[in-house]
Amino acid sequence: MPGKNNILLKNGHVVDPLNDVDSVSDVLILDGKISKVSKDIVHENEDIEVIDVSGKVVVPGLIDCHVHLREPGYEAKETIETGSRAAARGGFTTIMCEPNTNPPIDNVEQVETLMKKVKERSLVNIYTKACITKGSKGETLTNMERLASNSSVVAFSDDGNPVLKKDLMEEALRVAAQKHKPLSPHCEDSASLSVRDISKAKLGFLPGELFENEANYILRDIGSARSTGCHIHFSHVSLKESVEHIRKGKSQANITCETTPHHLLLDRDYVDNDGERPNMNPPLRSKDDVESIKKGLSEGVIDAIASDHAPHTLDDKKAGSPGVIGLETTLGLVITKLVNPGIISLKDAILKMSTNPAKIFRVSGGSLLPGTPADVTIIDMNKENDLEKIFNALVLFDWVCYYVAIEAGQDPTPVDIVEDVKKMIAE
Repeated sequence: MPGKNNILLKNGHVVDPLNDVDSVSDVLILDGKISKVSKDIVHENEDIEVIDVSGKVVVPGLIDCHVHLREPGYEAKETIETGSRAAARGGFTTIMCEPNTNPPIDNVEQVETLMKKVKERSLVNIYTKACITKGSKGETLTNMERLASNSSVVAFSDDGNPVLKKDLMEEALRVAAQKHKPLSPHCEDSASLSVRDISKAKLGFLPGELFENEANYILRDIGSARSTGCHIHFSHVSLKESVEHIRKGKSQANITCETTPHHLLLDRDYVDNDGERPNMNPPLRSKDDVESIKKGLSEGVIDAIASDHAPHTLDDKKAGSPGVIGLETTLGLVITKLVNPGIISLKDAILKMSTNPAKIFRVSGGSLLPGTPADVTIIDMNKENDLEKIFNALVLFDWVCYYVAIEAGQDPTPVDIVEDVKKMIAE
């Protein structure tokens, strides 16, 4: 019986942007690590399982750098176990969870408790971001120095809330720079913290209307990143003006950014079958903004695609909670709506969904480099139903147990907007 840690993947179309591979090759995995990537690998070891992946695409395991797992505190919406299953179904071998849980991930003890649960329950690699401010309330910095020393913490974010005070944001950037950790701010108003709650002098810019301040926060924070030397990663960019600020700012500071499938593909005029407009934060923007986001993605201004997976209960969605799930739909949407129409290449899609996130957040993965853990995603591009492309990725983890990324069962959040996204894929 072949060992589960020894696998030879034969005749797949290997796409590995970091190593500039985009051709039919074999991938040899020994002891749970990549051993060799080349054509016509021959290995006589009987302990190796040979899998023919002809006609399929073999890529470094996908990495989602913006996921809301909801545990602790909101387990009715999602848990570590269900979220990791959704990730596996969508082809993601690594995810990074946001800290806006209850209680928030704002101290080392919370990180340790979370990661203990991850070790017990997760099917995929999980890292976490930690809060910039205590309780994500924007008043007092967390013990960022101590948090940064924990290897599971990849960045700082008050995601869900902006950091309103310019001087507090600058202090956070200084500390993060000293600890070589990126800051990943939520650059938009929220229901609990907005530009209405602070003076212009403390805010650091002339505010616009509510939920129209993303570009203002980004421009402010680019200036602070320049003066502090901190790497700043802007989450879920959604405005044309934001893209232009980032385009210019990249020559002045260490800046990266991400966008989401919904900000790439839906605009504010979209309505579901019931005539309702989906609620998310940042909100859906204009058609012009959508086209600018696509352009920024294709030109390399936008570094990563992240799902911003934000599960809610059905009652919460009916009450207006912002966000949509995305772990199971992001890959399919990227392939059918961005790669197939030629907006970006498949190689560029893998760059933005694996290689770049690994580099930005300094985590394992993002390549098929020999000696690295065998985090591999295999994508079947030939399914007639495009939605199946999402769920028919085979995901191999460090221990090289692979999962077929669709199994019998229901979606974790069967709400209208999710069904609408699936219909859009089918079209």
